[in-house]
Amino acid sequence: MATRQIILATITGAIVLFLFDGAFQAIPNFGVRAVERIETTDFTTAKFSELTNRMAYIATDKTVSFVATRQIGFYNLSKFFAVEFLSAFLIALLFAFVFVKIRFNSLKDRLLLTTAFAIIASFAIHIPYLNWWGFSLAYTIGVVFKTVLGWMLIAFIQNRFIFKIK
Repeated sequence: MATRQIILATITGAIVLFLFDGAFQAIPNFGVRAVERIETTDFTTAKFSELTNRMAYIATDKTVSFVATRQIGFYNLSKFFAVEFLSAFLIALLFAFVFVKIRFNSLKDRLLLTTAFAIIASFAIHIPYLNWWGFSLAYTIGVVFKTVLGWMLIAFIQNRFIFKIK
């Protein structure tokens, strides 16, 4: 029975998390909608081509901008969706394995554990991006909120409806 539950929890969790993350990215001023295109000059275009597959920064007397440079072929929506779904699938699978093994018999305890995981992951990943790479505070708060809410959502669905925890 556990194998069937793990499979069902993984598939359901992956679909829910993929759709939730996609919907969250569509919020104005967050995610991909917050990325602005800037005009380039012959100098920046040539320099960015030299920096392909590397990180760089542009410094002026008042600002610093960090840049990840890739060949245009890297930006492929089909590949992005596939990688995003695979990421959601792996998160859902790992949570399914955790929920099958833990002995907490209340939904509340499992949701608290999931919230702790999400906050720990967020502090380990997103706060350093805010600190070192200059991600905005609004973006950081948004992505932390998205992580916590998304993980709690799949934890609730997996535990309440698949593992039948009350």
